[in-house]
Amino acid sequence: MQGISGQSVNISIIGASGYTGAELLRLLSFHPFANIVAVTSRQFEGKAVKEVFPHLSKMKFENLMFENYKKEKIAEKSDVIFLCLPHKTAYPIVKELYETKKELKIIDFSADFRFKNPEIYEKTYRVSHTAKKLFEKVAYGLPEINRDKIKEKNIIANPGCYPTSVILGLYPAKSAGLIDTSFPVIADSKSGVTGAGRKSTIDFTFCEVNESFRAYAVEGHRHAPEIAEKLELKSVRFTPHLVPMNRGILSTIYFATKSSREELIEVYKEYYKNEYFIRLKENPPKTSDVAGTNFCDIYVTKDENTGLGIVVSVIDNIGKGASGQAIQNMNIICGFPENSGLNFPGNWI
Repeated sequence: MQGISGQSVNISIIGASGYTGAELLRLLSFHPFANIVAVTSRQFEGKAVKEVFPHLSKMKFENLMFENYKKEKIAEKSDVIFLCLPHKTAYPIVKELYETKKELKIIDFSADFRFKNPEIYEKTYRVSHTAKKLFEKVAYGLPEINRDKIKEKNIIANPGCYPTSVILGLYPAKSAGLIDTSFPVIADSKSGVTGAGRKSTIDFTFCEVNESFRAYAVEGHRHAPEIAEKLELKSVRFTPHLVPMNRGILSTIYFATKSSREELIEVYKEYYKNEYFIRLKENPPKTSDVAGTNFCDIYVTKDENTGLGIVVSVIDNIGKGASGQAIQNMNIICGFPENSGLNFPGNWI
């Protein structure tokens, strides 16, 4: 596999029948170097991609058949594997794939390897981790803050969607020392329903979600420790909300700072000046601006009355928050141009 030369890579998607799997298939249909060789699903085994996802009819992978997962078969024919499985179920698969073929490039969508050490994971997710030795072989897959480490590793922990929006929104201010950490950072985030996954529960049926707007996990959400660790913050007040829309995350973030609005803006411009997927805005962005894309749009300002810095950060939760970012990570570790298969505008309406 020689990405820079233009040679394609063989890709398998494990757990490909959910929203993130469908988005991977859609995005990879536009990727010049992607050759999908396997998609797995117990539920849809034996069915073609176009049967399960009619919107992908006439795309180049439409006739690919969903199959049951068999590690030796998948490992043998793959260069890159996307693992679209829930937390607590992904790490045994990562472990066995790594042990089967160590040169495999594995991009894990779960939270199972996102922390620096397994003890924080076990405390946050209340489960015993049985692949602890792999943590040293994993890079946290947020390219804008961790690109050099991503290039060195074959196992990538794709970040959470909420943490992506908050970390990208705060990182320039934090890295420049502009956040007064004696006060808590407050992140108020809203997500579309696809963030809950493609599952059938009462809480996510049409009548429960439509014409309603609610906060959840107010006493503590599992993404808060991920945000705090990556930003090296002791105190983060993170509150997620469910919004009756299909896709998108908008995070409004507040932090104490002595810097002026102009200084904040200049710091963000300097930090993100070479980042293709970050767009700094002069007005607060909307989720519709980034729908269907891998962009993160950021607006930064300051409330002079309270002394609070304010950042509004928007992403597509299954784009930059999941599948788009996973492809960006694949591009990095395979030596492709970073925007390969991701260079198109949003849906807007």
